[in-house]
Amino acid sequence: MISKTTELKKLPLFEQCNHSELEQLLSKPHKRQSFEAKSSVLRHGDPYLSLMAITEGTVEVRMGSDEGREIVVEHVSGPQLLAPIFLYAEDNSMLVEITTITDAVIWYINRDAFHNFMRQYPHIMSAFLLAISGQARFLAGKVRSFSTMGLQGRVLEHLDNHGTITNIALVAEILGVARPSLSRILSKMQSDGHIVRTKKGFVRK
Repeated sequence: MISKTTELKKLPLFEQCNHSELEQLLSKPHKRQSFEAKSSVLRHGDPYLSLMAITEGTVEVRMGSDEGREIVVEHVSGPQLLAPIFLYAEDNSMLVEITTITDAVIWYINRDAFHNFMRQYPHIMSAFLLAISGQARFLAGKVRSFSTMGLQGRVLEHLDNHGTITNIALVAEILGVARPSLSRILSKMQSDGHIVRTKKGFVRK
């Protein structure tokens, strides 16, 4: 069994830390929790009180609307931070829900302790700023995709990012459309010569 510090060093945020620095962080309040697949990690409206990171497994980040429409924002596999942009927000209530897809291990690191740790080690602060900037850019890209692109454009963008569409139901959730709508646009795009269907799924032509 690997040590806690070795496990944390897998995270890009802490990969430049030495073990003594991480032992210092772990002397402050923290929790390492195991989850079974299909478990709720955080619900919409829950406060984000600790820095969260997944070191093993995969979770689904989903956003819902008042009308009952749900969109899969992303799948996150460890080792990665989870929703770090909420950590120091004035209103840090969650706008998304996080559910495990597989068995997973998630860490919770005290917010104040992590703040003091960043002040003591500026390279950690730089790594954290890089992480939240990357997530902000990713979310801005999601907003742009939904606000300016038609469904065909979003399908092509998804193929550019992921290479293939194998599970139509899952991709429909990710793109925020009904499965029949996605099936229709895939058929049209195939007829128009934009994509082809292979044994592995739909790919760009």
